[in-house]
Amino acid sequence: MRLQGKRLALLIGNRNFAALWASDLIATLGDRIHRVALAALIWHLTGSLMDAGVAFIASSLPELALGPLAGVAVDRWDRRKIMVASDLARVAPVLLIPILAPASLWAVYILLFLLNTASILHRPAKVASIPSVVPSEQLTAANSFSSMVESVGDLAGYPMAGIGVGLLSGWLGTETGLTAAFGGTALAYVLSALILLGLRLPPVERPEAGSIRQVWEDLVAGLRFLARHPMVRINTVVLLLGPFAAGIAMPLLIGYAYQVIGREEFAYGMLNFGIGLGSVVGAGGLALLGARRLGTLVVGGLALMGAAILGLASTSHLWGAVLLMAATGVGNMMVVIPSVTIVHRCTPGHLLGRVFGFRSTLIFTALIVANGIGGWAGDTFGVLPVMAGTGAGLLVAAVLAAMVPASRQADALEAATGSVPGD
Repeated sequence: MRLQGKRLALLIGNRNFAALWASDLIATLGDRIHRVALAALIWHLTGSLMDAGVAFIASSLPELALGPLAGVAVDRWDRRKIMVASDLARVAPVLLIPILAPASLWAVYILLFLLNTASILHRPAKVASIPSVVPSEQLTAANSFSSMVESVGDLAGYPMAGIGVGLLSGWLGTETGLTAAFGGTALAYVLSALILLGLRLPPVERPEAGSIRQVWEDLVAGLRFLARHPMVRINTVVLLLGPFAAGIAMPLLIGYAYQVIGREEFAYGMLNFGIGLGSVVGAGGLALLGARRLGTLVVGGLALMGAAILGLASTSHLWGAVLLMAATGVGNMMVVIPSVTIVHRCTPGHLLGRVFGFRSTLIFTALIVANGIGGWAGDTFGVLPVMAGTGAGLLVAAVLAAMVPASRQADALEAATGSVPGD
């Protein structure tokens, strides 16, 4: 415990890591305002979970189309400049969404595609930058802090957004209030870019600029490593189970808040707040206690998520649902943080951007498919039955994942000081 506290103190005093963390936090707060405002916008315009699912699909498509190229770019170009440009490029699309939405939902879908096209370079650039600014022995703590940004954003952003969007809509009218909320998101992106201007990253080994053929060869090298390294390959497959279940739940949560609980923006914001609360607990616990059995943590996190989603189907009380969403947040951190550490410990530094880029593409492919399933199934069968089936399915998948040898072998990674299994 004393050693973990020392590592946390070192991270807090790390100026470059602090800049990464602070900029990510501000941008994340803006994202939360955007998500609540977007859910309110689509619900008030259509009342359809399928339309909400299509919006989530449009947001995820850039990862499917461009994610691997984003990894190559991150390994070739200045990562700080990539993150700054990504923040600034998101400002215009987010401002246009409430303006064009009343005329055409398809305009919203296109803007969401553009918004997240600008975002896809930011994620792998941030994650790939962490090993450049913290020593190896602090990676688990750093990854916990980095993942905690999403959670802190959920804790502050979702309640603020749920209450704020409702108040703005009440004071200014729905259309003007939502426009103001999207404006707040744009401001957050600008502030994030300004913080990143002070970030200093040490030089890393980069391939020389080359032809399209070289870019293709770079992509193949990253994909080959991901496919051939048993620990990274199996962890990637197991990791996808969480996003698939979450993807089904994303449109369902809108219907759950507006139909089952009935407290609209406030309920939607508080449900997501619950995820953030649990994620902070999970990430904080891993940062303080350390992650010594990485494979077991991943499988246990999936099981906890499944049980919590199954429990949501049996309640219509807001605060009970918030607690269950908190449990999904804890489970999500048990999956995500050890998975990132597994990749950091198994992957050469010059391949990290490509590997994380490919994994992001796979994650968002799972989300795209699941968003469509969740939206359609919610409209067809109802929110609660689909939630119950999703939770039960994730529990079964967690049991099967526990039987895979590579999942158990990952437990030895944190203690390894030399080569890792599968090298």
